[in-house]
Amino acid sequence: MSTTPPPDISFEQDALGRLILIAPGGTRHVNVHPAKMFPLTEKDHWISIQSENSREILCVEDPQTLPEPSRSLLLGALARRDFVPIIQVIHRIVRMADGHQWHVTTDRGDTTFEVETDESIQNLGHGRLVIVDRRNTRYLIPSVPSLDRVSKRKLEHYY
Repeated sequence: MSTTPPPDISFEQDALGRLILIAPGGTRHVNVHPAKMFPLTEKDHWISIQSENSREILCVEDPQTLPEPSRSLLLGALARRDFVPIIQVIHRIVRMADGHQWHVTTDRGDTTFEVETDESIQNLGHGRLVIVDRRNTRYLIPSVPSLDRVSKRKLEHYY
């Protein structure tokens, strides 16, 4: 991985909507994908730029230092990839033979998902939890203490 100063790179979008990286020296990489390296702790910094086959090309430490329109193109691509529903209420957690089924309300509405093991629930410290379901979707609880009393009680085993 190389961290590249922003003036040395730029982004474009082709007619098909694919993101193109123009790397130092003018090398063009078509259909690159940005990925947050630390999506929960450094969500606005450290963006890995990956090739079509998910190999890292370079890292952008701070996308805000990119000039327009490169900054908007990169941040737009990140927003399309970034899907982390915020759990607001836990209605129930049902034990199943091969894991647990969660029934919750998120910032995007009511949903149900399945979690395989307790290891899929990670305590991030400072009252934050992340839950990874069977489809590898991450759900965030940004503040367990801020949840309603019933939701907190359902989490006692994990928190």
